[in-house]
Amino acid sequence: MLAAIQRWGGILVRPRRTLEALRASPPAVGRYDAWWLIGLYVIGSQIERLTAALAQFEVVGSFAMLFNAVAIALLAPVLVALLIEGLVGVRRTRTRNLPIAALVLVATIGTLLRQFQVALPGPTYLPEMLGTLWAAGLAIWIRKSLPVDLEEPNP
Repeated sequence: MLAAIQRWGGILVRPRRTLEALRASPPAVGRYDAWWLIGLYVIGSQIERLTAALAQFEVVGSFAMLFNAVAIALLAPVLVALLIEGLVGVRRTRTRNLPIAALVLVATIGTLLRQFQVALPGPTYLPEMLGTLWAAGLAIWIRKSLPVDLEEPNP
């Protein structure tokens, strides 16, 4: 788990060094980063929405309302994951999900600031927008700096 945290933080702070370390690692490293990062996004920035939906479910008993809250909570990370995968490329299996860490970090910090009553400029989803832009920039940089032939072929 420590290696995963170093990978996710490394792509944000020192992306070149992280990619070099990832090239030397075994092929299975980083395959499930998207699932972990989406889970961290939900825990870090959508937990308030999900607990409110769970409380409303207890009162109203509507599964549709609960499903709607879960779908909205997963909408941003899934769409960003698809965008990043398209920008990085499908053949780069170990690096295609790392830029999602930018979305997780910025959205979680934005949620924490909202919890402490800090008024952020712009719309309420500004942290998600900034995280998506940072992730897209990282994805484009990865695509340009990492040739496909250094990655293993997709099975």
